[in-house]
Amino acid sequence: VRGVAKKFGSVVALRSAALSVRPGEVHALMGANGAGKSTLVKILTGVYPADEGTVRIGGIARRVRSPAEARSSGIVSVYQDPALVPDLTVADNMRLAGVAPGAVRHWLEELGTGSLRFGEFVRDIPYPTLRLIDLARALASTPTSLLLDEITAALPIDLSDRVFQVVRFWKERGQSVIFISHRMAEVAALCDRATVLRDGVTVGVVEP
Repeated sequence: VRGVAKKFGSVVALRSAALSVRPGEVHALMGANGAGKSTLVKILTGVYPADEGTVRIGGIARRVRSPAEARSSGIVSVYQDPALVPDLTVADNMRLAGVAPGAVRHWLEELGTGSLRFGEFVRDIPYPTLRLIDLARALASTPTSLLLDEITAALPIDLSDRVFQVVRFWKERGQSVIFISHRMAEVAALCDRATVLRDGVTVGVVEP
């Protein structure tokens, strides 16, 4: 990512964001609330178009126009809020996403929630479990770049530990993970490098 900018009316969300993530790396994206982290994630996954700047995937310049297009390029995100339709069942949501239920079930078991009933309505499921369903769905797409936006913020310690195990496994496979968290201990334990945003500008890259 180079020189990416984004405005929403008169509000400047990103001024000049830069990010470089290597294969087999867990890379933290850090900054205060409003720094532009979530906006950058949504540009990378095709939710928003960038006003300026370039995005290269595997060295090739790309303009990702939708989450489906991002997924076909190997980029999948778990956003800050669950991306699930409340009035549909878990199984219906998986069909909407075009992922295999068996693959989702596998990752739910890895995350410690394998007993979840796919016939259950999303509106009746506790919020922490929804975060893990989102993550299992993302992993079922076998992305080369997995973006996690505050995935552990609403999770108890035991489920957070399960997420950490999956992140480390993904790294061992040679895939990359972009990890957003306000918890410095998590960043220090998981991440190889960190890119810091401030007021929509990348101000540095550090090793935690």
